[in-house]
Amino acid sequence: MIAFSGPAPHSQLPRRAVYAGALAHVVAMSQTLSAELEGTGVQVEVVCPGVVATEFHERQGLDLSAVPRMSAEDVVTAALRGLQLGEVVCAPSVEDASLLDAVFRAELAAFGAQSPELATRYRAG
Repeated sequence: MIAFSGPAPHSQLPRRAVYAGALAHVVAMSQTLSAELEGTGVQVEVVCPGVVATEFHERQGLDLSAVPRMSAEDVVTAALRGLQLGEVVCAPSVEDASLLDAVFRAELAAFGAQSPELATRYRAG
């Protein structure tokens, strides 16, 4: 879920630029690859689980025992079900899938709103 954390303030989520950027790239690449493979029978899915109860953080010397974490088994269950549902982006910890759909619709709207003209807000006033 760090892939979607770009707008979060540094005070809330510090030192994440490279990691968040790499994960955001994986989401965008998976969506693009899925579109390119449409009709081929090949499915693409990226799983964005949030914090998972594994040894990942412990090996970094971080104690996340007080942080609620999803089990690895639940992540696998969601990923497999997401494939059945035809999801390209599987976010096991997000109950309201319309939130993700809204993000993706907004991205497409911004992409489609391009113009060769300079946007009014950037013109000298």
